[in-house]
Amino acid sequence: MSDRVGCNRAAPIRDSVLPMGLFTEISALVRFFFQTPKSEKAIVFYSEQASYWAYFEGLIGALQRKTDRSICYVTSDPNDPVLSSGNPRIRAFYLNRLLPSFMGYVDCKVFVITLTELNLHHLKRSNQPVHYAYVFHALNSSHMAYRPQAFDHYDSILCCGPYHANEIRRDEELRGLPKKQLVEAGYYRLERLYKAAQEQPASSTEKKVVLVAPSWSANNVLEAHGATLVRTLLNAGYEVIMRPHPETIKRSAELVQAIEDEFRDDAQFTLERSVATDDSILRADVLITDWSGIALEYAFGTERPVLYLDVPRKVHNDSYATLGIEPFEVRMRSEIGVVFPPADIVNIDQAIDRLVREREQYRQRIVELRSDNIFHFGHSSKVGARHILDVLEATETGSTN
Repeated sequence: MSDRVGCNRAAPIRDSVLPMGLFTEISALVRFFFQTPKSEKAIVFYSEQASYWAYFEGLIGALQRKTDRSICYVTSDPNDPVLSSGNPRIRAFYLNRLLPSFMGYVDCKVFVITLTELNLHHLKRSNQPVHYAYVFHALNSSHMAYRPQAFDHYDSILCCGPYHANEIRRDEELRGLPKKQLVEAGYYRLERLYKAAQEQPASSTEKKVVLVAPSWSANNVLEAHGATLVRTLLNAGYEVIMRPHPETIKRSAELVQAIEDEFRDDAQFTLERSVATDDSILRADVLITDWSGIALEYAFGTERPVLYLDVPRKVHNDSYATLGIEPFEVRMRSEIGVVFPPADIVNIDQAIDRLVREREQYRQRIVELRSDNIFHFGHSSKVGARHILDVLEATETGSTN
């Protein structure tokens, strides 16, 4: 972890001798429930995989600046660098198969999580009085790209922008749900990307870089037009980076391999199988995607335009329209780039060249849209950390659950 919080300090308390298996998980449960003082497990973060550090890093850093408390960081990724980060104020635990047992009995005060659909499947709320704070891991709206009831069982939501607050409140009204605490938090992942983009040196070559990064929904760019799109871009003289969604790599491995095999001998083509770094996002002059949340992160983070291939919408909630609110990712498409018909892929270079020529105009518009639609840009971690500490103080003084 190149920019982790306190990553060069002494090793944290963890199992370093056992392989990442069932014995390691049993040991982790013992350490958490019986060997970790209550004061050091008041705040727990849960990460599904190593790449989710990009959403927690700012919060954890702000918490460590505001308080001397340690935090617990539970990860289901055996290769998560946090497990060996060297930060003595982060107690790291690896849990995967035994995670449901942990979740059911965890006795912390505040549980910070990016996982949706809590309490709907095998991962339940604890039988202890735990406050669950949800952190978004995408800028998409809450009602179209997420399944119904995805946010019902959290106590507070750290909203990226006013659109999230409006959607969640409207959903609560329509379904008669108790009101959650909605925090005007912003989106640290965006700030992280923006900072890296500002530090990125100017390209020393005139060859433009196009990043193709689809979602993993049905009819996504890769599955519907992958080889044709890559071939057209290479023939037009672009450097092409294809970055499949991790779920596509798992679910459509043969397709991904076929594309890699077809273009592996072209020096201008790269297939990126990992999303662990932002290097390709930072290098790209233009992003091509469909309904992936990467479009909003790329545009608002790098201040560069997006080309959307107009494939069918990514809808995980068929009743999203009942809210009467246009999803943010729909509203932004024609504002931060262009929507391009797949049938005209042969002429896609013309659209790309236009986006490159008009990059400064798009930059100005994107900056304004970011200001209007994202809370506390540049300060989200302070806001989120303050909320977590306020909840912690209230639970410890008994003024709230």
